[in-house]
Amino acid sequence: MARLRLTLTAAALAGVALFASAGPAAACKPDPRDDPATWEYGGVYDCSKATVGHGVRTYTKPSPVAFVVIKTGKTYFVSDLGDANEGDRTYTFDKNVRFVITCNFTDA
Repeated sequence: MARLRLTLTAAALAGVALFASAGPAAACKPDPRDDPATWEYGGVYDCSKATVGHGVRTYTKPSPVAFVVIKTGKTYFVSDLGDANEGDRTYTFDKNVRFVITCNFTDA
């Protein structure tokens, strides 16, 4: 009987610990850098976000794009604005590309 009580108590404590540890993770706010609106700089640019297929480690930025934001792992890469006039540009990374935010000048 004592062994059963000890086992049930241990299981209950483990469940409480697991539930408590999940609470803060669920409350984490998303990184604002993941939102295309963050990169629009008050309407100067019009940005959109696209996910990239699994295992992709390169991205080719087309020439009419002002700049791109590429997330690989936990790192953000922002292309140089000067690249916009150089034609297509391919970037290669050590980690998989998670998503790309593409930004163009607005037509305003």
